[in-house]
Amino acid sequence: MSTALLLLALLGATCYADDVILKPTTTGPVEIALVMIQGAQIPAERYTPLAQALQAAAHFPVWVGIPDFPLNTPEPLVIGGGISRVLQSMQEQGMNKTAKQFFTGHSLGGIMLQDYLVSDPSGAMGQVLMGSFLQRKYRKQTFAIPTMTIGGELDGLCHVTRIMEEFYHRIIHATDRDSANNNFPVVVVHGVSHLQFASGDPPELVKLRDLKPEISEEQAHKNIALLVSAFISTKLGDAAAFQYVSSAVVATDTFMKPLIAAYELEGSYYFKPPCYQDETVSCTLGSPWSERAQQTMGGLPEGSVNDTDVFHPVYQINPVHLPHVLNTTSCSTPGKLCVVNMTTVSQNVYDELDTLIDAGFVATSANEMRVKLKSRQVVYEAGGYKNVDFNKTDGSSICKDINQEAYNWAIQNANFTTLKRFEKYGVAMVMGEDKGPYNVGPVWIWDPLSYSKTKTSFGIDVIEVQSVMMRTPSDYGIKAAAGMHYCKLLSPARAMEWMYVDALREHYGINN
Repeated sequence: MSTALLLLALLGATCYADDVILKPTTTGPVEIALVMIQGAQIPAERYTPLAQALQAAAHFPVWVGIPDFPLNTPEPLVIGGGISRVLQSMQEQGMNKTAKQFFTGHSLGGIMLQDYLVSDPSGAMGQVLMGSFLQRKYRKQTFAIPTMTIGGELDGLCHVTRIMEEFYHRIIHATDRDSANNNFPVVVVHGVSHLQFASGDPPELVKLRDLKPEISEEQAHKNIALLVSAFISTKLGDAAAFQYVSSAVVATDTFMKPLIAAYELEGSYYFKPPCYQDETVSCTLGSPWSERAQQTMGGLPEGSVNDTDVFHPVYQINPVHLPHVLNTTSCSTPGKLCVVNMTTVSQNVYDELDTLIDAGFVATSANEMRVKLKSRQVVYEAGGYKNVDFNKTDGSSICKDINQEAYNWAIQNANFTTLKRFEKYGVAMVMGEDKGPYNVGPVWIWDPLSYSKTKTSFGIDVIEVQSVMMRTPSDYGIKAAAGMHYCKLLSPARAMEWMYVDALREHYGINN
C-alpha cells in the first residue's frame, strides 16, 4: 500500500471510529432500524441519550445507528456512505435485514438527510426532521417519504417561525387534514431549545445563538421520543399512535395561530408569492397591513378610507406603480358617510441570507415593507376638507405612528406565555422619529428601515426602529409625484417574530 493510501485509510478509521450503534432494549416481531444524522459540529455520541429515550418510548425493538462524519458535519459527499456504514454495522451485530428503515436528522443533518433520501428513497418508510424542516424547494411537489417535523419553541438557530411556515403549508392548507397529520405532521415542543435535540456542551455557534430551555434535558428527550415513536408507529398501522400525533398537531395549531395571523397581515411572500403581474389564486395581491397603514395615514376625523394594496417592486419604472385616490362616495363635504376609495403599492423585503439558504437561521418575516401611500393632505382633500395645510397634516412622523401600531398589534396578539417571557427578558423595540423627507426616489428605496441598538435613559437595552420617508404636497411641482407620503414600515410579523425569538437572545440566550 502506498503512503497516500495508508494515510487515507488511517484518516477513514479515525473519522468513523465514533459511529454509535445501539442494540434494541426489547424484543418483538418487527424490528426498526433508525439512522440518526447529527447536526453541524455536534458529535454523534451527543445523540445517545435521545436515542436511548426513543428506545424506551417505543413498543417495538429499535436499532439505532448514528454515523460519525468528518469534522462532525454531514455533507452530501459523505452522508450516503455514513448511512450505509451504520446499517451494515447493525446487520453485522444481529439486526434483521428486513428491519423497517426510518431516519432522523437534526438541524443541518435534517437538510442533508432529505436531499439524500430524495435521491435514494428505497427502503425508507419515514423521516423525522428535528430543529429542521422540508425545504421550500420541495413545496411544489409531493415529497415521496412521510416526514414528521419537530421544532423547539425556544430554538435559537432554527426559528420557530420557519416551523410555522411549514405548518401553514403542510397542515393548514392540506387538501386532506387526516392524511397530512399522518404523513407530514408538524409539531412544536414547548420549552425546548436547539441543543436539547442532542446533549452535552454546545458548539460555538449554538452557544452564540441558542435560547435557554425551560424544561430539563431528560424531559425534552422524553417528549421528543414519544413523538418520534408515535410517528413510526403510525407507519406500522397503529391507530392509537395516529391519534397521539394528531392531538400534538392540534395543540401546535393553537400555538401557531398568532404567528400565522401576523404573517398573513404582512402578506408573506413565503405563504404565497406576490402577484406582481400574475394575479392568480396562487399568489397574493397585496398586503393587508399596508391597507391599514393607509387608513392611519389618511387619519380622517370623519368618514373612512377603503384601500386596496397591490404588490409591485417599488423601483420599477416601466411601468411605474403609484398610489391613487380612485373615487369617493358622499364626500362633497366631510361626514360619516364619506368613503375615500384608494389603491397603494407595497414591496416586502426579506433577509438575503434566508433567500439564499433555507435554514431558518435568520428571521423569515420581512426586514421592511416599502409602502407607497397617499399623503394625509390628499385624503383630507378627497374627504371634503378645504384649504388643507400640508405641513400640519403631514409634518409629523406618521410612519413612526404606523410602526407603533404594528408593534402594539404584536403585543396584543402574541401568545400569552411568549409575551410574558418577552416582557421579562426581551429587548423591546421603540419607534424613533422618521428620517427624511428623502424626496428622491432612489434614496427612499434603498435606504433601509433602521434597527439601532441603544439604551433608554434608565440604561435599558432597546432597539430603535426608524422609518425612511418621502412626502410631497398635493401642489408639488412634479405632478406625478404630488400628494405622496411613502414609508418604510415595520411588519407586524417582524415585530411578533422578534418577541418570539430574536429579542430573547441578549438576556435569555444560553451564552448569557
